[in-house]
Amino acid sequence: MDLPCNSPAGDAGREETTVAIIGSGVSGLTLATFLRKSGIACVVLERRNRAYVEARQRAGFVEARAVAMFERWGLADLLPEGPVAQRGEIRINGSGRTFGSSSEEAKQGRFCTQQQLVTNLLRELIDQMGGDVCFQVTEITIHNDEDSCPRINYSDADGLHELVCDYIVGCDGGHSVSRSSIPHGVLTKYSYEFGYAWLAALVATPPVAGLAIMGVSDHGFAAQITRGPNRSRVYLQCDVSDGSEDWPDSRIWDEMRLRLCDDTIQDAVVLDKDVIPLRSVVYVPMQYRNLFLVGDAAHLVPPTGAKGMNIALHDVDVLSKALVAALRDGDKAALRSYSDAVLPHVWKEQEFSATMTDIMHDAGDPKQHGTFRQMIARTRLDAFLTTAD
Repeated sequence: MDLPCNSPAGDAGREETTVAIIGSGVSGLTLATFLRKSGIACVVLERRNRAYVEARQRAGFVEARAVAMFERWGLADLLPEGPVAQRGEIRINGSGRTFGSSSEEAKQGRFCTQQQLVTNLLRELIDQMGGDVCFQVTEITIHNDEDSCPRINYSDADGLHELVCDYIVGCDGGHSVSRSSIPHGVLTKYSYEFGYAWLAALVATPPVAGLAIMGVSDHGFAAQITRGPNRSRVYLQCDVSDGSEDWPDSRIWDEMRLRLCDDTIQDAVVLDKDVIPLRSVVYVPMQYRNLFLVGDAAHLVPPTGAKGMNIALHDVDVLSKALVAALRDGDKAALRSYSDAVLPHVWKEQEFSATMTDIMHDAGDPKQHGTFRQMIARTRLDAFLTTAD
């Protein structure tokens, strides 16, 4: 039985559902919508309020594979209408080249900011399907014992609750409460630090060229990616020891003009900024007993390859089918092998993202790895751009 999240059942506020999903980003909401469409009860727990979740600024290139997934579920209308070619511009010391694949498969992708997709998913799940999403949840404690049903204790404005379920899915990002609940020694963490960071700034202006522009120069890497109407995200390579206080607004725009070799770029309002160290992380296995990890809770990629959301949606594709097979058809084979099924794809996309990150940064400031590596990287970049044409 699927009880509303705010319906107390006894002093403990006991509730029941089939699948409890922690996190209301793209992956959590997509999974919940698929399950709901399959007649499987689920509850989503989210620590932020709905307005914050809908306004969260994230990138959004939905690849052809994920578009096909939404089409299979009859939810293609949640994505923007019509194909959008994933093309932008790369400047090498000011000389521009287009990037992005012109293949028929790539043309089936969609440009869709994550906040746009999240808003559409919330409307579908809550307003159209009557799904349960509990916002402003705190003090989450996960119990995933071997000989009892999984349960989650949490608090919200109505008090303490205990949510009993069959399965728990952690879609709660890099600082995952779900992953942290797994006992020490179960997971193996594979990680790599690239040795530099990005200053990430949300600015009140669209990119200077199309949907995206990236710049490689002797002064370092720079990028500007659209985040919807009159908004974009600026990225500037910086030291891992930097803080946002080291990057006043005027310095951001001075560096954009310098690295993109473009004196016509105008200063714009900087809405927020942060320093993000670039790293790759994979946790193995991506499941423990009746708990399953999805997206950033299980793996992180540097944003250079724009793969994070699409890897998460691949996780959702595999896990949703496995959960439906287990709960509707009584076949748990795919659920038991979920981690083994998705990890090859995770590593494939990790390799692509790491390679692109190294190329884009080695091709820039020679202080990073020297002029020999710089020229090798620029040769690889040229080959990549030529192949993509």
